[in-house]
Amino acid sequence: MASAAPLILLAEPHPPSADLIVTLLEDLGLKAVVLTRGNALLEALLSREGHVVLLSIDLPDMDGFRATRQIRDLERRRLIPPVVVIGLTPQGLIDERQLCLDAGMDGYLSKPVTLGRLSAALSPYPLPN
Repeated sequence: MASAAPLILLAEPHPPSADLIVTLLEDLGLKAVVLTRGNALLEALLSREGHVVLLSIDLPDMDGFRATRQIRDLERRRLIPPVVVIGLTPQGLIDERQLCLDAGMDGYLSKPVTLGRLSAALSPYPLPN
């Protein structure tokens, strides 16, 4: 039996962006679950889904910075295992990068996402088999 591809949780409210990123992840041999709301992301993590989160900063129910702080709080309370969080931002401005890092994200990727940049953003993190 072949092992399943590592699961990436993609929190992205914009369907065209989500579709592109899912295709790129599949090209990298990764499987994604698309979530459009921060609360759905937190529920998925509490259900032990995913080890890596690609997190848009502009979710409709909570911004990605708040979602990251909540993820880190769940980790501190040992309700979920450590999760890699990579922020997705629309403009790629220096301030947004720093905001992502200050909120506790592990990395940052500006849109539009390309295969090379996505691969580079994921490469520092071991993905489970």
